[in-house]
Amino acid sequence: MIKKTVLILYNKLSKKPKDDEADVIEQVNLVTEALIALNYEVLYLQIDLNLKTAIGRLRKLNPDIIFNLAETIGNKGEFTFLANSVLNFVRIPYTGSPLIPMFQCSNKLLAKKELSKIGVKTPEGFNLNECKKLKSDKKYIVKPIWEEGSLELDEDCVFWGSDHEFIQKIGMKSPDHYFIEEFIDGREFNNSILYSERGPDVLPLAEMTFNGYPEGKPKMMGYKSKWDDKSFEYSHTSRTFQLSRSDEPLKRQMILICKKCWNELGLKGHVRIDFRVTNESEPLVIDINLNPCLSESGGFMAASKKRGLNFQEVITRILADALRK
Repeated sequence: MIKKTVLILYNKLSKKPKDDEADVIEQVNLVTEALIALNYEVLYLQIDLNLKTAIGRLRKLNPDIIFNLAETIGNKGEFTFLANSVLNFVRIPYTGSPLIPMFQCSNKLLAKKELSKIGVKTPEGFNLNECKKLKSDKKYIVKPIWEEGSLELDEDCVFWGSDHEFIQKIGMKSPDHYFIEEFIDGREFNNSILYSERGPDVLPLAEMTFNGYPEGKPKMMGYKSKWDDKSFEYSHTSRTFQLSRSDEPLKRQMILICKKCWNELGLKGHVRIDFRVTNESEPLVIDINLNPCLSESGGFMAASKKRGLNFQEVITRILADALRK
């Protein structure tokens, strides 16, 4: 019996990659082990900005399916969707969400507009030239429009609407690369969704807890809390799946929103949707992460393990969605 071939596509690393970029190698190794155990032949291709070369190699190798682990190209958020553009062009089945939702969700301002169209609430957002609309009694955060993995995101990005000095500095940033969002000073949830034959399977909901944060320090999943293991933020942030009975209405709301996003935005494979919850217990979507990290320490695999799924079972489901007509 001839083995089916799966090509693992992943982004070529920069010369001095930071942890958020380099963790794709761990994912490549883990996916390789699972594919071999599932009796696939495994091929590899690194992708960079030489897209013509990538297209030629893909056509020559002509695998049965492509496992897309390309997070960005050139480590630039603006190029996140380019791998999907190439895969869409060569017309070989590939894992993860299609090109259009990948483009829409990679751009955080565009994602907010798409969510609004389907009736899903997000924190209020502003262009950099709309600072006059900011309210003095509210907190806000400056976010990069394209970057992922919390790059360029830390507590120094949070400010009060009354902080005129900070607002003046914002005017020096590029409105094509940054925007302002209301900072919801509440609970945060990172919720994972995996394809199943019955439809989107929302895995156990994960709350990110901020332990021992001093008063006034913004509680947020910034770059330090995710990647800098020597920082206060990293050591004082943890994940819990233990929700109380009083959280049942909130849990049901978030599950419904996750399924709505999956179905109406055309998502596939595996996805993570991040929420902040207001003081009135209203969940607001702050990010849709398509093809989230599959490393052992990441949130998606933590939720999968909580459900009782092993790595091979997760990979099998992701492949099944890619091959589904």
